[in-house]
Amino acid sequence: MRIKKIIINGFGKFEDRLFLLKPGMNVFYGCNESGKSTIQSFIKGMLYGLKGGKRAKDGTLPPIRQYRPWTAKAYGGSLEYQLDNGKAYTVARNFDRNTVTVYDGYSNNITGTFPAGKEEGVKFAEQHLGLSESCFERTVFIGQMQSIINNEGKKVIAERLTNIKQTGDEEVSFRKAMEALKEAQLTYVGSERTTTRPINIINSRLQEAISEEEECIRQHENCMDMFLELEKLRKREMDLKNELNKLNRLKTELDRRQETEKLENSLSALVKCRTQLIDTEKDICAKKESLDGIFARMNEYEAFGSFSRKDSDEMVSDYTNYKLLCKELEKWESENDENEERIKEIQNELRQYSLFTEGSMRRIDQVIQEVLQYNRLQVNNEEKTEKSRPGMKKHVSLAGLIVGVIVLIISFMLKPYSAVIAVIGSVISVVAGIFLLSSLRIKNVQSNEIEQGNIKIRKYRENTSLLNEWMKQVNVDNIHDFIRLKNMFQDKIRLLDDLMVKGRKIEDGKNNTLKSIEEFKTRILNRLISAKIVAGPDFDDQDVQKWRAGLEALYMLEQTAKDTETVLSSLNQKKESLYREASAIAGCDIKSVDGLEREILSKTNELERLKNKPVDTVLISAGFSADGMEPEIKQLSEELSHVALRINTLATRLENAPDGEMIQKAHEKVQVLTAERQKKLFLGKALDIAMEVLEEASVDLQRNYSPYLNEVMGNIMDTITGGKYSDIMADDSLMLNIQPPGMPERVIPEQLSSGTADQVYFALRLATIRLIEKDGETMPLFLDDPFVQYDEERTRNVLTLLCNESDRRQVILFTCKKREVELVRQVFGSKDVNVVNL
Repeated sequence: MRIKKIIINGFGKFEDRLFLLKPGMNVFYGCNESGKSTIQSFIKGMLYGLKGGKRAKDGTLPPIRQYRPWTAKAYGGSLEYQLDNGKAYTVARNFDRNTVTVYDGYSNNITGTFPAGKEEGVKFAEQHLGLSESCFERTVFIGQMQSIINNEGKKVIAERLTNIKQTGDEEVSFRKAMEALKEAQLTYVGSERTTTRPINIINSRLQEAISEEEECIRQHENCMDMFLELEKLRKREMDLKNELNKLNRLKTELDRRQETEKLENSLSALVKCRTQLIDTEKDICAKKESLDGIFARMNEYEAFGSFSRKDSDEMVSDYTNYKLLCKELEKWESENDENEERIKEIQNELRQYSLFTEGSMRRIDQVIQEVLQYNRLQVNNEEKTEKSRPGMKKHVSLAGLIVGVIVLIISFMLKPYSAVIAVIGSVISVVAGIFLLSSLRIKNVQSNEIEQGNIKIRKYRENTSLLNEWMKQVNVDNIHDFIRLKNMFQDKIRLLDDLMVKGRKIEDGKNNTLKSIEEFKTRILNRLISAKIVAGPDFDDQDVQKWRAGLEALYMLEQTAKDTETVLSSLNQKKESLYREASAIAGCDIKSVDGLEREILSKTNELERLKNKPVDTVLISAGFSADGMEPEIKQLSEELSHVALRINTLATRLENAPDGEMIQKAHEKVQVLTAERQKKLFLGKALDIAMEVLEEASVDLQRNYSPYLNEVMGNIMDTITGGKYSDIMADDSLMLNIQPPGMPERVIPEQLSSGTADQVYFALRLATIRLIEKDGETMPLFLDDPFVQYDEERTRNVLTLLCNESDRRQVILFTCKKREVELVRQVFGSKDVNVVNL
């Protein structure tokens, strides 16, 4: 990516300013407060927006308020940039209205084609650059005195490198996956530290069910003992009644004077019992009428009689799952639409390059390889020097041969004959002949090589002509652009295959979701139809709420009926107790109000008779006294009341005692809750294992990119420091260690000088950029006075590094030092440097 044009309508101190940038080195030069940092912030704001909010604790304004124009009316601007694939885009922002618009190279508004977040806005920068805002700030965006990366920044970069290494997408986050697993464990299982999670609720319900089962068993075992005790008490009650009656009759005979008073007391007690019995009968009638009304209302909910509490819980669960699956279906459909749109887009791009077909790709690769190989051979041949000149050797050898023959002839012509000269002439002739033969042989070899070279030249020209024709078809100027275009075409083919596979997975997920929706819908409809709420194939939220409300109403009526029956049973027991009390007072068995009335009438008549009857002096003379019988009668009455009360208590307990069916239900409840608890524990264990495996995978992936990162950092530091520091190691969390020369142990950057520490973190940033953008978009480098703590030699070294770096990426340097500008021009030499004087 490279930025071509910056238009500032209003931002900080700038108003209606235009800046044109070049692909390589761009230098913004100006004194302090000339607006260098403001331009850098404008670029980041155009890509990622400006954050709002309140002042920080130190009083710093949020960016949206900090850069509000001083004088301009408009607050915003536009940014034009071009990606590595040649496509150009323009983004325009209005920071006042917090709006953003993205245009393609043909001025089409394509803002809606990018994903958008509630807080982040349109995420075009993440898609084009491949960097989130946090990762952008911690890599290519270096502000004043900000080369050092804090622990949070290291965590962001390390996580993104891990995500890209594994998935190719920084949005696929190990940390988010771990948080999702932990949240799922709390939501669906819980832990020992929680109190309201599913496992805690199940444990509480299970403990209650176990206690309930134990209580039922204990009460059932005590039933036989209570039955035997009840029989003994009833027998004792009869004995006491008989004895008390006898004593009462005896007492009547013994003291007629006190009998009148006792009769009056008895009559008063019986009248009181009659009054209580009449009131109790009225209450019983009222409760029966209320119970009949409840049963009548229960008939209105007869359709819900086949449902239980379990059905209610399953209905809530099924309807919740149904709604979630409907949302999931919408998500599948949205992903399918996006995937199909992406496929169509790539297919349209591939149609533009019909040259790169599967059949012609092998021929194209062969031609490119032969052309490049021939060029390399030509370069190697030009660098070699000639070791010999065969033609010259041949002429020298021929001259030597003639000289040797002449010397030999002269030796024969001399008188006397000279043998030494003859030997010398022969040796010269032989040596010259050998050299002549060697020269002729070398000439033949060179002739063969020249003929083979001509064949290669003809082959090279054919390949070059064919390659030029191909480059014209795809509209590129050189072989390197042609190779890059071919590789891009192959990448698009692979991407299209991946999208096709993804489309099939999305379709499978969509079909599975539809199947699950139909299953839950069928189960819900069956309950609604059974309750006669709906008759057709559809339902809505009100139908489900109506079903739940009807079932809850039925449960409330059933509970009210049980409570009314309990009260009615209590009233009947009270009535029986009053009858027993009346029977005890009257001395006879009274079972109805009429019987009690007759007994009262009888007692009244008897009282009248006693009052009118004279005193029986016989009993008195015999020494019987009513006072002497009173303690015994009172004791018997109290014992009889105690026995009657105990009989009532035992009878009530026996009526409410649990039977075998109740015990079985309690046991089944314990079994169900135990099984449910085991499922939750199994799920929790599975989630724990998943988190352990995910953590191990994250550590392994982080260690995969460390060697490459360490190598690149070492090369960068070696260049900056002139070879003094080259051994740098980064651990899994990007904590750096450096091996200084002449020291046995490694140190952290902060133990070195602040300038060297800056250089180490600059090397980390640049190495991280290269690793992140590998096989991706090439990012510009934004530098705001980063060399403040560098000496002149290391400044020159780092500028030399940036000179090489500018061949493949755009570099934007902001500086307030004129010497630094001059040094840039010296280092870059003939390269075009764009200097913007602020």
